[in-house]
Amino acid sequence: MTTTTTSSPTTTIIIGAVFAAILVIVIILAIRRREIVFEGEVIDKNIVENVNQPPMNNGGNLNNGGINMITNGGIQHEYYIKVKTSTNKKIKYKISSGMYEIIKIGDMVSKPKGTTDITITSSAANTTSSPNVTSPPPSPPTTPPISPPTVPPNTPPTVVS
Repeated sequence: MTTTTTSSPTTTIIIGAVFAAILVIVIILAIRRREIVFEGEVIDKNIVENVNQPPMNNGGNLNNGGINMITNGGIQHEYYIKVKTSTNKKIKYKISSGMYEIIKIGDMVSKPKGTTDITITSSAANTTSSPNVTSPPPSPPTTPPISPPTVPPNTPPTVVS
């Protein structure tokens, strides 16, 4: 005996409303992130590591009412900078991994309205200073000149058998 379950129109409406609400929240958060404006000095950098583990049942596949979602788990990194603004306010701001590699602590950055990108307005002083050179660099080692092999004149070649 098999039984089939069908979802009622009310259930479908509720699921649709929840999906729409989540979509609206995501859009609002994206718009709010674009509205943030600041300028200041990078005082800290941080990487947050999130470990996503797949469910232990069904071999990593999660089956919800006919929808098959494959979850692989893994590690996800989020990159943040902490900026001390010109008004002495500290802001933690999420950035891309590429921008994380470029920005240094001490850099002056700004985030204009209408974008999510950080702009470096002035770079921090180079932390790797070159040594003061007071004497000329040492000369490379010299090798003795190579002379060709000497063969006595009028010597017949020897045949090796």
